[in-house]
Amino acid sequence: MLKYMLLWIVFNNVYESSELTPGFGFGAWIVADSTTILFDTGGDGNILMNNINSLGLNPEDVDIVVISHNHWDHIGGLGKFLEASKEDVKVYVPAKAFKEIQREYPTANLVAVKDSIEMAPDIWSTGELKGSYSFLPLYEQSLVLDTKEGLVIVTGCSHPGIDKIVKEAHNMFPDKLLYLVTGGFHLGSTPKNKINKIADSLKKLNVKYIAPSHCTGGPGINIFRKKWGDNFRDLFLGMKFEIK
Repeated sequence: MLKYMLLWIVFNNVYESSELTPGFGFGAWIVADSTTILFDTGGDGNILMNNINSLGLNPEDVDIVVISHNHWDHIGGLGKFLEASKEDVKVYVPAKAFKEIQREYPTANLVAVKDSIEMAPDIWSTGELKGSYSFLPLYEQSLVLDTKEGLVIVTGCSHPGIDKIVKEAHNMFPDKLLYLVTGGFHLGSTPKNKINKIADSLKKLNVKYIAPSHCTGGPGINIFRKKWGDNFRDLFLGMKFEIK
């Protein structure tokens, strides 16, 4: 299991006061023991790189890029990032989107992910899970980090459903505490009664900390804040979550 983890939000449309530039989308810089991961790249490469540089981070340190799904606000910064990263950096993408992404980024070192896979020690993909967008199927993967405190689950947009994603992670590691669930929960147009049911289902799974952001929507964020109380975490642009 991972002894150290740092999650640093480098791209987000949810922000307070920050010296970084906000933009629509999501991106997280993650250090997990000796492995550095960029999870999603936001919607604008220039904003992403400006934020990374402003934080004093080095793109060449990234060992793995994980793209949750092929939507512009999660993959839009990939091209600019790859110009600055290590030449052979692996980019893990959902298998159903592999060919489309390959056409867009023909020189990228892409890895198609269908089933759950350990991308580096104690760093896992859930595998691509089926969701939908605009009445069409959409496949999305999420990140699962096996830390000394429990599982940290990082989502892009949760098109398959945040409850389904968390249950999948729980099924992967049934004896592990669900320590933190964070990312976009895609609940902006979801009725409050349904959001409450989703939140309650995560409560029943004993998720300790929760940090919804990006596409969760204000009402949804407030519901999670109320239900988790002191264990709710804001992860605005530029904010960190650390396990050490």
